[in-house]
Amino acid sequence: MRTPAHVHPQRTPRRDTLRPARTDAACIDPVPDPATRMSPRGHDPGRAPCRRQRPCRAVSSIDSVRPDRIPARRVSPMQANTLGRQLELSLGHYLPSVLGAVLVLIIGLIAALFVRGVIRTGMTRLRINERVNTQTSSQLDIVRIAASIGFWFVIILTLIGVFSVLRVDGLYGPFSALVTEVMLYLPRILLAAVLALIAWVLATVLRAGINRVMAAGRWDEKLSESAGVKPISAVLGDVVYWLVLLLFLPAIVGALRIDGLMLPLADMTAQVTTMLPNIFAAAVIGLVGWLVAKVLRGLVTNLLAASGVDRYSNRDGLTEGVRLSQLGGTLVFILVIVPTLIAALDALAIRAISDPASEMLGMFLTAIPNILAAALILIVAWYLGRFVAGLLTRLLENLGVDRIPARLGLAHLFTAAPSAPVTPNTAAPVDQALATADPVAAAGMPEPGSPIVDARGAPVTAPTASTGLSAFVGRVALFFILLFATVEAAHRLGFTGVRDLLATFIAFGADVLLGAVILVVGYWLADLAARAIQRANPDRSVGLSRIARVAILGLVIAMGLRAMGIADDIVNLAFGLVLGAVAVATALAFGLGGRDAAGRVADRWARAYLERRNDDDPRP
Repeated sequence: MRTPAHVHPQRTPRRDTLRPARTDAACIDPVPDPATRMSPRGHDPGRAPCRRQRPCRAVSSIDSVRPDRIPARRVSPMQANTLGRQLELSLGHYLPSVLGAVLVLIIGLIAALFVRGVIRTGMTRLRINERVNTQTSSQLDIVRIAASIGFWFVIILTLIGVFSVLRVDGLYGPFSALVTEVMLYLPRILLAAVLALIAWVLATVLRAGINRVMAAGRWDEKLSESAGVKPISAVLGDVVYWLVLLLFLPAIVGALRIDGLMLPLADMTAQVTTMLPNIFAAAVIGLVGWLVAKVLRGLVTNLLAASGVDRYSNRDGLTEGVRLSQLGGTLVFILVIVPTLIAALDALAIRAISDPASEMLGMFLTAIPNILAAALILIVAWYLGRFVAGLLTRLLENLGVDRIPARLGLAHLFTAAPSAPVTPNTAAPVDQALATADPVAAAGMPEPGSPIVDARGAPVTAPTASTGLSAFVGRVALFFILLFATVEAAHRLGFTGVRDLLATFIAFGADVLLGAVILVVGYWLADLAARAIQRANPDRSVGLSRIARVAILGLVIAMGLRAMGIADDIVNLAFGLVLGAVAVATALAFGLGGRDAAGRVADRWARAYLERRNDDDPRP
């Protein structure tokens, strides 16, 4: 075998090395000419040997990297045999590790799939999704999330095993540290999960117990029937359920060592536990007060119903449909429940809520006597006013007051709707009885459907509701009685504005009534004067009677408006202007029209004066 020219014959390179040697250009000999004869030792006879008598290990690397500069050389069979042996040794060393890593990966993947299936099956059988979504009103898939977490956790453990088998320290270290932290934190997670499970079981048991107790006592049905309250068993059970979970929440967060969340939750839980006795006391006070108020309402309602007070409300159209017994029971219920609510709010000891609410309820409780007094005043005034109005109406009817408008010429102001004439079908029962009992009277009765006439032949009308002057006076009296009662009721309630307004209206109403009386009397006097003038001289007194009527009506209207207090200055000015105009017109009429007569009268007066003067003069 021919030895290369640049390799020292006595030092051969190591055959067990696989890495290329460091490149050194100084130890590379120039390429010999092919025609030159090489000595057995590999040197040119005419050339000095290489200064460095050591093999250059970079030749193979240079030949493989820069083949254009260094000619390719053949690999000897010995070198090829060495490379094969090195490859065989390397594969023999790494092949078990690779096979082990593949086996670990397959086993880990199977284990991850198994864990995911177990978690999904177990949580599905426990109906975790249904329970959580029902309580939180969400559509979160807790089962899928938990199964995915278990799957990827096993996958991470599998990767750690694969990297460990392959001895890949660059990836094995971080993954191993991650799993180490997770495994160190896993007991805390398990403890928190156990506490959450205990809290959930305890809350579920308490809620189920409360629901069963409420269902056994039929509290929902009783509250719904008696007080119209919606079923509260479910609400009360949910409150207890979430309260238990809230009390366990700081312990769960503390087990996880989340200090930033644990401290606020601990403070909140401490405040809730501090408020629990107050809330319980307020609930007990409210429940007892409600029961007492309910019992008293039933007793008062039944007592008033048994005494027969409801028949008084059915007699009057104003209170028809209102049961006085139920009204009394409701008032008693309010009088009991309002102090109960005040006491319950005071038991809560929440000043921001209890103080304004207690003050409001206290004001309402203080106003209840005034409200009852005002209502009693109005009720008494209504019944008393109706009694007085009816009595006054009958008294005025008996005195013949209803005939006064006809005498004054004001009958059209108090005329009701035209009433139907009386027929035998609508006659009084007494007349029908007399007609059927007496054959003669029956013979003189008109046919059914024809009107009945009096002796003068005028049809007889059926009596209607009283709409005369007496009824009007009765209604006015009832109106003012209720108005005075309303003023007093407003005073009791402290409505000063309403009281002053009604008092002003009453004063103005009195003035209006006085003015109306003056107008009616003046109209009567004007009509009386006009008739008197017409009776004195029927042929020549028409114009004079009209003048008298207009003059009296003008004077009366002025007096009536002044009595009403409506524009006193305008009324005075208008009346003065009218009287002045009449005086001026009269003076002008007499002055211009009677000028000749006035001259003759003046001449006559002058002559008479001169004659008396001449008679008194004694001169001859």
